[in-house]
Amino acid sequence: MRIRTLIKVLLLITGGLCVLSTAMNWPDLELYIKPTTVPLFFMLYWFNTKRISIPFLLVLLLCFLGDIFLLTDFEHSFIYVLLSYGVCYLLLFYFLYKNHKPIDYDGTDIAYVSIFFVVWSLIVYEIYDAIHVGMGDIKYYGLVYLLILYVLFIGAVFHYVNVRSTKSLWFLIAVLNFVISDACFALNKFYVSSIEFEIINSIYQLLAVFFLVQFKISSSTSLKLNKL
Repeated sequence: MRIRTLIKVLLLITGGLCVLSTAMNWPDLELYIKPTTVPLFFMLYWFNTKRISIPFLLVLLLCFLGDIFLLTDFEHSFIYVLLSYGVCYLLLFYFLYKNHKPIDYDGTDIAYVSIFFVVWSLIVYEIYDAIHVGMGDIKYYGLVYLLILYVLFIGAVFHYVNVRSTKSLWFLIAVLNFVISDACFALNKFYVSSIEFEIINSIYQLLAVFFLVQFKISSSTSLKLNKL
């Protein structure tokens, strides 16, 4: 069995066990299984690239630390979760900057991104309105975190519309998965507790890191689309 195939099989097994541990409320299983996923994602990246990116290694490290802080229960641990993922998202702006190209929108592009901007802004406002009371003393940390993710998703969408490459598409999908995962986590923790939110968060958090790896190992092949 090739090493890449073995890594993918292990990721499928560990990812499935992570989701299962969430669905069945088995925290002990999650405690041992979940920290293995990011190292496996790193191995998948390592065996599929010719050159290691230090900023991307930091992104994976911060995702790993965020998982560890989330699984451990000590004073102010959730603040460290927000800091880990917040800095992770800030680092992702580096990749937007690195792959930036001069803006080349037509009228249809402007219409699409304008509609997206309005809808996305309304969604973020509604989410914050639902959870800000439940956040209590950490609501300002949560607000900064939410604004970082808000701007990052806008940047990812605008970049994809402008560039339309496989690389920009994987990046957009990765950020979208982070958005879904974090939204479900926040709603579950600060608005209404729901096993469905927990399962969705578990699934999409894993997918987000997977698509980030796909972004890093993919080429910049143009999708050759004239319109979205």
